[in-house]
Amino acid sequence: MRGRGGVRACVAGILMVLGACTDPQKGPDASDGGVSSDGGSEATELSPNLIPQEELFACRGAVSDAPTRIRRINRWQWTRNVGGSVTRGWTGFSFYDNPLDPNPRSPYGSYAATDTVDESMVEIILPIVDEYGATWAGPYTGSNRLDLLREDRSLRCMWEQAQPSTACIRNYLATLLERGVMYRPARADELDRLGAFAQSVLTQEVPDGGEDARTHSLSRVVTAASLMSGALFREELGTPGGDGRVGLGDWELAQQLTYALGDRAPGAVPTWRWPYTSASSKGHYGDIADAARDGGIRSPEVVSALIDQHLGGVDPTRFDLVQDFGDEERPRRGEYWLADGVANFFRQWLGYTQVEAIFKERPEATSAFDDGELSGYRAQAAAWENLLVGYYGYESTLIQQMDDFVARAVVEDVAVLETLLTSRRFFLAATQDSGFDGNATRYTGQPYGTTAEIAATHDARWRMLPETERAGVLTHPAWLASHGGNFEDDPSAVHRGKWVRENLLCGYVPPLSSVRVRAQVGPHAPDKNARARLEDATGKSECQGCHSLMNPLGFPFETYNHAGYLRTRDHAPDGGWMAPTGQAMLSNLPDPGLNGPVRDAVELSEKLAASGYVKRCFVRQAFRYFMGRDENRSDACTLVRMEQAYDAHQGSFKAMLGALMTSDTWTTRRAPAQGE
Repeated sequence: MRGRGGVRACVAGILMVLGACTDPQKGPDASDGGVSSDGGSEATELSPNLIPQEELFACRGAVSDAPTRIRRINRWQWTRNVGGSVTRGWTGFSFYDNPLDPNPRSPYGSYAATDTVDESMVEIILPIVDEYGATWAGPYTGSNRLDLLREDRSLRCMWEQAQPSTACIRNYLATLLERGVMYRPARADELDRLGAFAQSVLTQEVPDGGEDARTHSLSRVVTAASLMSGALFREELGTPGGDGRVGLGDWELAQQLTYALGDRAPGAVPTWRWPYTSASSKGHYGDIADAARDGGIRSPEVVSALIDQHLGGVDPTRFDLVQDFGDEERPRRGEYWLADGVANFFRQWLGYTQVEAIFKERPEATSAFDDGELSGYRAQAAAWENLLVGYYGYESTLIQQMDDFVARAVVEDVAVLETLLTSRRFFLAATQDSGFDGNATRYTGQPYGTTAEIAATHDARWRMLPETERAGVLTHPAWLASHGGNFEDDPSAVHRGKWVRENLLCGYVPPLSSVRVRAQVGPHAPDKNARARLEDATGKSECQGCHSLMNPLGFPFETYNHAGYLRTRDHAPDGGWMAPTGQAMLSNLPDPGLNGPVRDAVELSEKLAASGYVKRCFVRQAFRYFMGRDENRSDACTLVRMEQAYDAHQGSFKAMLGALMTSDTWTTRRAPAQGE
């Protein structure tokens, strides 16, 4: 890998082929269609949750007002495209170290309205793309073997001939750009710029420099290609249709579909992992790339079949994880899988991946497993740490267990939202025959409230938990811990209630930046539980404007502590202990059927699952993620179509996505106005 001095020296040479990431009509920071809440085309920072939901599900014939756009790919997508792993080992080089982070202020990582690339990012990514470059210098060079280079004899002239012909170079570059960089056929001007750079690099080779000299030259060419605008940005510009609309091109549609389903490009290079590769020489989603080549991508029937093929499935070997995990880890996961893009929707919507980042002081506190022990070497601490990293026994982590829980609900594809919110079937880590006998593996069921011995089989890892204790994702330790504080008596109810209000009821809670009152609970006290501390701090009238929207929806979760353990005791006013309570009175909710008393989070989850209002919010969340923008009133007909497809197919997530991905909203854009 090149040092920093070499990296800086490369910048000047590469700039000649980068090109400008601009639409002549729009410029480099094209809007992603974040239209205003009144259906206009001006960008707004107002939350789409401020639009009355009934107006978004009233189709009056309006056509989506979203404009054309250019979208930068993100860290996950770039890593997957070059055949890298999105999991990170302890040390060493990783393609995932690239700087293409999505905007943290965006509701989903699929929003890419203002994401761009500056000089500092180019400097960071240069050594990473240089590592990828060697992969394209021959079938057995670099860290990833490409069968494409072995099978396509027309490409061999680039590493076998001392002076490749112009035709050889152009053919190689066309293949490189389509199959390994842009994932679409290159335009003539793109080929011309890269061809000129390649000729310049080859003429600088030292005569008789051997294999290493050509590998270095081709790595430089690939590095330059990987920094062209078409490699880092994808287009949704289309072709004008004369009716104020533009229709997206075949490759634009193919890229939109594969990035939505799989968070990678059509034809993305496979990963070589002995004795197999993660995809054929056609690359990942090669059938979608073929549909772009033959025009089938425009057929709703073809698109629906592709969604059905690639959204998810059942595979005990979990071959979908081959880029990230070895033969020991993969079979320890659930047998249901989801494509990366679909899985990331649920991860980001539910927000449960934060469990790794939120420190927990004594995660077992107030549970049946709390014996007062403070040692950092106690069994519960070891088990909790193993649930975060999965090091001992290579069993799954809390995040992966939630992944598998979600995957089963989505793959079975019946009443998906209801199943997500009410299922008592959870996927747990094995506690015996896991390859490591010790507290770190023996007690991993405790956050779920079980001490049962769990065998290392798929059937045994799927556990039916007591119906009075758990019901769906909102009672899963991964979700509870991600939306909980550091201490058991922290105001976790606020975080959990706010999430329910905004993400299941599509309600609006003013951000802290708009609050003029100090938001802080009182100190810890032996006679005050989390609810008492929160009520003391937020009972004032000036606090209730916001907290009345959150606290009642969060109080039902007080039967679980900050880490998701089921409480068996809670603080009492006299400094003793009492039975925990999750009782709450709900009122003034947008769905009147949700109003009234609830016993705990289990009953709340069941009521939410039965709400048509919550279902529509779920449809809206899916629209946002897969379209990569906020919805607005002009999207009403598509939202209605998505809801109808979901209902008509017994709560099918696939049918709902199919309705979106074959709609005019998906396949067309508003033509840019003059000066846009």
